[in-house]
Amino acid sequence: MIARVLRFIRLPLLLLVIFAVARFSLGLAGVPYAPRGNAMFSIVGLTFISSFYFGALSRRVGGLGWGGTLLVGYFIGLFGQILIFTATWLSYALGIEASYFRHWDALNVPAGTVVPMGRALAARAGGLVVGPIVAMVPAVIGRALSALAPAPESPVP
Repeated sequence: MIARVLRFIRLPLLLLVIFAVARFSLGLAGVPYAPRGNAMFSIVGLTFISSFYFGALSRRVGGLGWGGTLLVGYFIGLFGQILIFTATWLSYALGIEASYFRHWDALNVPAGTVVPMGRALAARAGGLVVGPIVAMVPAVIGRALSALAPAPESPVP
């Protein structure tokens, strides 16, 4: 079942990698975090949208039951959080001060606060636990609304 779910969600996993690389690149390029830089490539936003859509498609296209739908959300959420954790670690390990992943707002601390690496990674570790569980919610909502999703067409002979 896990291998089947992972094959089913290859596209959102690839999109999450692309968004993580793009987000990392924005910081390296010196694009200001606010007001628009942060919104360009939101990994959490893409996680929720992907969980919703692939949750909706999980029955008709993926042939998955409710357990499979939960795994769709869980694995999309986990992968997004792993990317965030890794990018945060790389930002600190490589000394990239302008990284979006170590910005005070991204770490949910008061404006201008400089967060040490240990504290930042501890916060991101919490995301590794909570993020996948939260991502299951839009997957289940998508599944509940799956009657609105298109049914796969039968192949033309």
